[in-house]
Amino acid sequence: MTVPHRWERIQELFDAALELAPEARTAYVHERAEDSTLRTEVLTLLEAHEARGRLDSIADRLDASSTDAAVRLPPVLSGRYSIEREIGRGGMATVYLAHDQKHDRQVALKVLRSELALAVRAEQFVREIAIAAKLAHPHILPLHDSGEAEGIVYYVMPYVEGESLRDRLTREARLPVADAVRIAGDVAAALSYAHSHGVVHRDIKPENILLAPGGEALIADFGIARALTVAGGHPLSQTGAVGTPLYMSPEQAAGSGLDGRSDIYSLGCVLHEMLAGHPPFTGATAQEVIARHASDPIPAREAARPGVGARVARAVRKALAKQPVDRFATADQFAAARAQLAAAQANLDKLRGEQRRGTLDSAQNALGGGGRYDGLVEDLGGPPTPGIGFALGVDRTLLACSDEGVFAAPDDAVEVFVL
Repeated sequence: MTVPHRWERIQELFDAALELAPEARTAYVHERAEDSTLRTEVLTLLEAHEARGRLDSIADRLDASSTDAAVRLPPVLSGRYSIEREIGRGGMATVYLAHDQKHDRQVALKVLRSELALAVRAEQFVREIAIAAKLAHPHILPLHDSGEAEGIVYYVMPYVEGESLRDRLTREARLPVADAVRIAGDVAAALSYAHSHGVVHRDIKPENILLAPGGEALIADFGIARALTVAGGHPLSQTGAVGTPLYMSPEQAAGSGLDGRSDIYSLGCVLHEMLAGHPPFTGATAQEVIARHASDPIPAREAARPGVGARVARAVRKALAKQPVDRFATADQFAAARAQLAAAQANLDKLRGEQRRGTLDSAQNALGGGGRYDGLVEDLGGPPTPGIGFALGVDRTLLACSDEGVFAAPDDAVEVFVL
């Protein structure tokens, strides 16, 4: 589902839910939403609708078409950019594919949603976003322009051919482990650079990670969340913090002081979703999601994705630690671990691709002496039967076995054997 189609689906579910009695809406969304992320987005909008009332509801905001928005662009803006079409909507802005007439290039023109534009001090927003405009890194989407014109607050970034990580996750749900680790490594490298310049993103999520045609990942909207927080002068979301509850660190949701380790937590949530097919914590409401981030145990590796190497699982768990002090101290550490994770997982994938099949006699030979075969028989409660699999370490030490021949081989396995 592309971003525009996704927002059409959100609006469809949102409008349908509003036709029901308030007490029936949550059950309706749970039944009709295709995935947990979509369900949470719609339920969050319904909460906002109840809090704000009909005359200033998000339902009214979603009714504005891209054509109307383009017509309302003031001359000072439309003289610089020509709008081609709407390419996406998010909780903060509507995104247009536009032509930068001065530089003869395609750009992504992002116009803050009208309720946000009314809530922020435009001059301070532009001043804050200028801090992020100084960032220059291969995996950070740069800021070309920003400003305010006749009540419209906007910012401009390069248009990237390709798709967002959200688009890919909608299409594939769970990514190959190697792809997930590579994308997380690109994001971690960008975060390390930004954090070293004193800039925390505050809204790392699949929608803000773009995948270029060459496969590299780029982070969009650096500085936007902080700019909205500082320029707003009051909370702009129901959580009391600007960000996305599905990927928000406990300290950010609590409104506490935060540093780059909050972004590391969000990246851990994204990596978990790339591996498992869903965020680590979901819920019926934004408040429930935030409470689970703060109190629920980190999902077990086996429940998230059987077959993921132990080192990858440990990295996810470390990034998702409840207390910042227990996470990677810097995104640099996360990025450095990425090369080790990729190498370890590649080795496991190679082992699984080279699984040997044999007979009972060859299993005895593979395990060798020292009572290891007898130990396997004892563990299994009898001689191994066809379909039994086991992993061997150095000196043919038995590391793991499975009665289905499919299991998460330990990182130190040197051979995987299946009868």
